[in-house]
Amino acid sequence: MNNYIVKNLKKRFQTSMIGSIARIEDYFGFLWGIDKDKISHIEEQNKNLWEELRTEILNHCNYQMRLALDELEEFLEKQENYYEYKFIINSQHNKEKK
Repeated sequence: MNNYIVKNLKKRFQTSMIGSIARIEDYFGFLWGIDKDKISHIEEQNKNLWEELRTEILNHCNYQMRLALDELEEFLEKQENYYEYKFIINSQHNKEKK
């Protein structure tokens, strides 16, 4: 069960990252000639900047995702080995026995 949770959360993190990158490209891709076969010098510079930024964003997000999933796995592992017992003591019942 825990592996299932971690696996699905990882997939959601990745989908969020890639989806966000895609939205940026949808809105600002014209700056680096995203749909052009031949691009200008400025578009080439913008494309290089975008590729650097994209790599930094993905690296940062992947790092944070790994930290979060490691913490979650550690927490879930501790929960698997944790047992709690509750004893209900009926004080009325104890008084009647005396």
